[in-house]
Amino acid sequence: MDFELTNTSPENENETTWVKWYDSVKKEKDSFEIKADKVIFKEENQPVFFVIDEEKGEGISVFCAHHPNAKHTDSTPHGVRLARAIGRAFQISGSVNAQALAEVVNEQSKAGLTPTVRVEKTPKGVLWTVVINDGE
Repeated sequence: MDFELTNTSPENENETTWVKWYDSVKKEKDSFEIKADKVIFKEENQPVFFVIDEEKGEGISVFCAHHPNAKHTDSTPHGVRLARAIGRAFQISGSVNAQALAEVVNEQSKAGLTPTVRVEKTPKGVLWTVVINDGE
C-alpha cells in the first residue's frame, strides 16, 4: 500500500505575508485598509476570516470569537464586526452564515469590483467598513 498526504498548499502560488492590522489602529483616527481579493472563512480551532490582497501578497486574520484566555471578553469580537460590515456593504438582511459572507465578497471581486476592508479607531472603539470600488 502507498500512502500519500493530500496536497495542503494554498490556492494562490504567491506566499502571503500576514499583517498585524491591530498594530495600525492603536489610537484615535488611526486606520488600516486592505483590498479584499479573496476572503476565506475557517472554523477549525477558532472561527476566523482571512482577508487576502493577492496583488500585494498580504493578508489579515480576523477572529470571530475571543481567545479562551482573553482578559477582556465583554466587547464584540472583530470577526463579528467584519461580518456585519460585509452585510452592510452588500445590503444583506436576515440570517446568513460566515461562509456565505466570504462567498459574496469573492463573487464581487471576481466580477471586477474591488471590495476594500477598512478598520478605523474612533472615539467609540474600532469601526469596520467594507467599501466596494468600481474596478481600479
